[in-house]
Amino acid sequence: MSLRIPLLCSLLLAAAAVPLDAEAACNATTNRDLAWRYAPIHHQDADSTRYRGDMVTRIDFDGDWILNDNWEAADALTSNPLPYVYYSVTSTPTHWYILYAVYHPQDWSDTVFDTEHENDLEGLLVTVYRDGTQYGQLEGAVTVAHTDHYSYTAGGTHFSANAEGIDGSLLLSGGHPMTFQEAKGHGLYAYGGGHVQDGDGIWYYPSKPYLGYETATAPATPSSANPQPTAYYQLIDIFEPGGLWEHRFDSNTFASFGSFRGNDGGTCGDGASCSSNSANAPWGWDDKDDGPVFPGELTFDPAHLVSHYFKTTTSFSRDFDCNPYAVEITLNSLYIASDQDGSNDLSDPYFNLFFSDGRGADSHDGYGDGIVDGDSGAQVSWVWQNPSMSTWHSLVGRMPRNRFYTIKTQAPTFRVRVMDWDSGSGDEWLMSPEAYFSENATSGSFTYDFGRSRLSVTLVNAPGR
Repeated sequence: MSLRIPLLCSLLLAAAAVPLDAEAACNATTNRDLAWRYAPIHHQDADSTRYRGDMVTRIDFDGDWILNDNWEAADALTSNPLPYVYYSVTSTPTHWYILYAVYHPQDWSDTVFDTEHENDLEGLLVTVYRDGTQYGQLEGAVTVAHTDHYSYTAGGTHFSANAEGIDGSLLLSGGHPMTFQEAKGHGLYAYGGGHVQDGDGIWYYPSKPYLGYETATAPATPSSANPQPTAYYQLIDIFEPGGLWEHRFDSNTFASFGSFRGNDGGTCGDGASCSSNSANAPWGWDDKDDGPVFPGELTFDPAHLVSHYFKTTTSFSRDFDCNPYAVEITLNSLYIASDQDGSNDLSDPYFNLFFSDGRGADSHDGYGDGIVDGDSGAQVSWVWQNPSMSTWHSLVGRMPRNRFYTIKTQAPTFRVRVMDWDSGSGDEWLMSPEAYFSENATSGSFTYDFGRSRLSVTLVNAPGR
C-alpha cells in the first residue's frame, strides 16, 4: 500500500497556477457579458411532421429535473416552448472559451430504419483571444454534431489547422457567429455552405439587455405565410444555483456521469427504434476520431482541445484562471529511491498518468500508456535520463508539462504509476507493490511513498466562482 502524506512544508513545490485576480477572472457578470457578446444567431431547421420537436427550450421545461419523461412532456405541449441556451465561460490568461449548449426534448426521426431518443443536447465552443480589448478577438469555433466535432475559423483569425482540418468559416452578423442546427437529429454546424435555411425553420436571436430583450420569446409555428419565424432566446449559466452542473450527480437527471437519463416511453420509437440514455451533457461530448482528446474537454480542458485542433501565431496558455469544471493537478517533484537499471546505469523515470474524463472514466482505450504531455499516448516520449538518486528533483520545466486538469467527478481524480525506461528489455516499475496508485482527493498537497520512488503532488479546485 502506498503511503500518502500531506505536505506541511514546501518541498520543491511548484506554485499552483492561480493568479491573484482569479476571482475577477471568473466574475459571473463579466462572463455573462462575454456570453451575450458571442452568443450565436441560430437557425434551427424544422420539419412539419413534428415542428415542436425541433424547437429549442430548457432542460427543465416541464418544471422538474426528471428527464425520463421529457419526451412525453414535449408531446403534451399545447403551445410553442420558450427558447433558452446554456452557456459557461472558462479562461486562461490568453484566451476565453465560451461554451453554448442547445437542448431539445426529442431527437426524433420519421424513418423506420433510423433511431430516436429522449433528450438531445448539442452545441459549440467559441474561442476568443484576449488581446487587451473588452471583448477580445474571435478566433474560431468547434461545433458538436452527434459524435463529430467540426472546426471553423473567423475572419482575421490567428488560427490555422493543426491535428484537425478546418471545416469552414464562421459567418458573423453584428459580431455574432451564425450557426445552423438540423431538424430531427439536431447536429449543429456553422451557418453557410450546405447548412442554410430551406423552406421552413426558426431564427433564434440572443436576448440582449441593452436592447431591452431580457426574456425568452416563443416562436411562431412556421407556415406558408411565415416560413422563417423569429424568436429571442435567453442565456442560462450552466453554473447557476440549482442548475445543470449542480444536477450532475442527480439520478433523476443522469443515468451515468455525463449521460442524461431517458427511456423509450411515450411515442419514442413509434416511427423508428428508440434508444435509452443516449444524450450527453456538454462534459460528455466527444468526437469519435480526434485522437488523444477525451470526452468533455470542450468543458473542463478546452485549452488542450483547441491546441490540438488549431495552431495559432499568438501566445497560448494552457493554465486556467477560470475553470469551475476542473481540478488542477500539479506534479511537483520526484524522488528515486531504487536503481532498477543496474549495470552502472541509473533509473530513467517516466509516468503513466490517467485522469477522469467527462463520462467518469479514468482509463482510456487506445491510450494504454497514459497521458502525461497531453498530446500522445506513448509516454516514453518523455523520459528523464539518469537523475541522481536519493534526492528530490523539481519537475517544473523538466517535463513537457507538469500541470493538468480533470473534471470534478466521483471517480478517482487521477491514477498514476512511475516506471523506469529500458531500451532493450521490459520497463521496470519504480513502485513497490507494482500497482497503479489512485487518488480520490480534489485538494491538498501530498507526497506518495511508492517504495522505489516518491512523488509530490498538489491538487486544487481550479479557479472558479
